[in-house]
Amino acid sequence: MTELRVRDLFSLSTVLGLMVGTMSFFMHIFANGMDVSNLDESIRVGVMVGISTIVVILSYTSVRYVERSRRLSEVSVEVDPIDRLQMLLHPIEDAATSLPWADDSPWTIASHVRRDRGVLTVDLHDLDLKQSKAVIEYIIASRDWLGRIRIVTGRGLHSKGVPKIRPMAIERFRQVSHELNWELLLKQGSLTLRPVGEAPSLTKWLLRFVFLGGPITVAFAFAFRDLAGEGAYDQGLRVGIILGVLLSGLLASYRERQ
Repeated sequence: MTELRVRDLFSLSTVLGLMVGTMSFFMHIFANGMDVSNLDESIRVGVMVGISTIVVILSYTSVRYVERSRRLSEVSVEVDPIDRLQMLLHPIEDAATSLPWADDSPWTIASHVRRDRGVLTVDLHDLDLKQSKAVIEYIIASRDWLGRIRIVTGRGLHSKGVPKIRPMAIERFRQVSHELNWELLLKQGSLTLRPVGEAPSLTKWLLRFVFLGGPITVAFAFAFRDLAGEGAYDQGLRVGIILGVLLSGLLASYRERQ
């Protein structure tokens, strides 16, 4: 993945600001019936909207950039998740050798714990219900360092009687998905656990809101004041302040994805 640099934040914000500002300039002209006699007003509106866009995007991306850089600086070099999970599941491989079908269809970490199209995948085929439960508990206990993970459960087509492993896996993950900030995605024969990120604490939310609220609210206040036009400056100013505060609160609530 290409590392995002500080100058990229400014470049992205500027480009989007120019695009939105230009669109606002032409929309203001169209809104006045293509009357170009008041071109200065349209330019002023376009500039203010463009600046507001730059401020919003730059403020938001800067907060995320700083938090991400700080988090990465605190993370030590760790073992690749697939290597770590394979080491963790060694007891399952040892226990699986005693299963009746182990000689014909052995469960091994080399063949059943892998990356499938870039996604960490654990295949429960060739395990019984007891060992499948153990694998699931290992996965739950490893939530703090596991990212997106796919568990192949099968559809129970070869089960003797009612399928047991898939319903058990779905029920167990549903019990903990909310607590562990996992989104459970069900597909035929498999399920995927996607980290949705941890909601910010009140302290972190307040820090973000303070950092974002000032520039965004000021930018919105002036932008909506100009959009309101003469005779409605005060109303536009108040609307801009309210919307700036609301947007700052929403942006400060983003979850930190793993």
